[in-house]
Amino acid sequence: MKKIFYLLVLFAVAAAIVFTLGKVYNILSSAEDSEGKKSKIPAVPVEYVMPRKESLRDIRSFTGTLNAWSSFDIAPKVGGRLERLVGQIGNALTPGMQLVQIEDIEYTKQVAQAAADLAVAEAQLKEAVITLELKQKEFDRQQELHDKHIISDAQYDTTKSALQANEVIHAMREAEVQSRKSALDTAQLKLADTKIFSSWEPASPRYVAERFVDEGALVAPNQKLLTIVEIDRLKGIIHVIERDYPQLKIGQTANITTDAYPGEVFQGRIINIAQILQSNTRQAYVELELGNADLRLKPGMFIRAEIEFDLHENVTVVPRNALVKHGEEYGVFLFQKTPEQTDADGISAIAKFVLVQPGIRVDDMVEILSPEITAPVVTLGNHQLVDGMAVFKPTRTVEAAAVEQNQ
Repeated sequence: MKKIFYLLVLFAVAAAIVFTLGKVYNILSSAEDSEGKKSKIPAVPVEYVMPRKESLRDIRSFTGTLNAWSSFDIAPKVGGRLERLVGQIGNALTPGMQLVQIEDIEYTKQVAQAAADLAVAEAQLKEAVITLELKQKEFDRQQELHDKHIISDAQYDTTKSALQANEVIHAMREAEVQSRKSALDTAQLKLADTKIFSSWEPASPRYVAERFVDEGALVAPNQKLLTIVEIDRLKGIIHVIERDYPQLKIGQTANITTDAYPGEVFQGRIINIAQILQSNTRQAYVELELGNADLRLKPGMFIRAEIEFDLHENVTVVPRNALVKHGEEYGVFLFQKTPEQTDADGISAIAKFVLVQPGIRVDDMVEILSPEITAPVVTLGNHQLVDGMAVFKPTRTVEAAAVEQNQ
């Protein structure tokens, strides 16, 4: 807090000094001597350059990290002793390989037991079918006799109840068979889950990024065994601030560099742009796609991405330090020579302040959109000038004076 206070005080003092100098200059400029002539105000030494025409590329730099194009974990659905685990860290894997084998003795027995239970249930169902057919025939006969009033209602009802009871038993046997079939399917599925095969599209190799267990270990269902990654292409993850976010477009190219390969530039393009900015950082998540057929780039590498937002060709540019902020606007001081103004120390002129509309800024140069600037612009000493102040460019440069002073 003290540092901030001191900086504010320093800024206020500097502003007061500039304001006072301007007032003094205006007073002195308008002052007249005893003979009615205006007093001569000492000129201020400045440096200036001519505006020039060139092309500016609005290129923004971002930092980020490389991620695998895809990543997934190999984990079994069943537990048991791990008999086989294919793949050490860094190994390439192809589709169709058996990666995992879990001891299957217990699961084989469960399949056999479920098959036996199903056989019993199917036999019981057959018995129920035969019994039901007999009861149905008996009921048909009893119904015929009852219709002819040969048997009593009680005898008819007894036969009908026996048929209905056997129908219930038949339905139960059918349900039991379905249950036993489901149990067998589950047991066979668990047996199949003791083996894990690689399968993905496209059929390019993928690589073991991490290995968590060794053969012989007891593993639980859903326990991670391997992490597999796809790295023949990569995702570059960068975060873009609110000011740059509107300039982003899907498909924009990016020049990517990394400390692992100094001087080399890798090509990427924007494939995904988040629709929100994080409230705590005010940044948006952006994904870049990079080809990596030679596998030189690796997930986890730090990257720098340069994205060209705009290109302005043959525009007027001036050094950035020529800009002077005037309230909420910007302007430049023009070094305007006058024939009657000369000085033994160099060329004298008048500093004329002109409001300008700046465009894109690249490195130490800034585009001037309007007005057209044809006179030299002051680049050194401009922050102590006011409009109309006498200025000159000394023949002896500041650097030369400094060298001379050191000597």
